[in-house]
Amino acid sequence: MIIRSAVLEGSVGEADRARFDAHMAGTVVQAIGRYPGIRAVRLRRPVEAEAGAPPVYMVFDLYFDDLAAMHAALASPVRQEVRGVIAQGMSMFSGKVYHLIMEEDSGR
Repeated sequence: MIIRSAVLEGSVGEADRARFDAHMAGTVVQAIGRYPGIRAVRLRRPVEAEAGAPPVYMVFDLYFDDLAAMHAALASPVRQEVRGVIAQGMSMFSGKVYHLIMEEDSGR
């Protein structure tokens, strides 16, 4: 299993937080769920952080069977649509966004 995590490191002003969170949790998650071959989309928010940790606001985790499925989804026309949906809310966010692509060990 491949997990592509989009990390939003930064902040959202208090006045915009509810609107931003609702946009990301509703509209954006729904749009991402349209990627071909995607198995799941999860949105995570920190509840605590250790001293010195970066100010991560939220993380989107996109689950794919393998790298080929992830690359196919990112090359699909749906990606441009998703980028547009995400952009509608990003003016409320101050910070940077980066991606981590991880392989999940299926365990024992």
